[in-house]
Amino acid sequence: MDNVHLNEYIKSYGDTVYRVAYSYTRNRADSEDIVQDTFVRLMKSDKRFESNEHVKAWLIRVAANLAKNAVSSVWCTRREELSEQLPAEEHTDEGLSAAMAKLDGKYSAVIYLHYYEGYNVREISKLLRISEPNVKARLKRGREKLKAYLGEE
Repeated sequence: MDNVHLNEYIKSYGDTVYRVAYSYTRNRADSEDIVQDTFVRLMKSDKRFESNEHVKAWLIRVAANLAKNAVSSVWCTRREELSEQLPAEEHTDEGLSAAMAKLDGKYSAVIYLHYYEGYNVREISKLLRISEPNVKARLKRGREKLKAYLGEE
């Protein structure tokens, strides 16, 4: 992969990859490391992509897998977290951002991919390698939890 294409992908999909990683890790530094690792894997990959959407899907899948591995690592389970907020887009409601931060990664990832990135259930199922009914259940439970969190405020 040449540097021109890599830079284009970083500019186009870097924020998405970061947000997917953050939805699992809830940690800025870990998420940044995952973004870097994801793009290093893209750079080293000899995979041929059919389209930009294929590249984006591949990046999301790799970031999600790296984030899941990071969250389940022994080091991650033995550290104390600092409170931090996901950098929100200008149009994002602060209450919604705070509620999203409270969600478990498995719920926030599917909600982010569905509502912010516009993926449907089938696409999310392929990206995260979980069944379609599981995606639907996580969306439903995530929405319920968001509603409860937003109702508290």
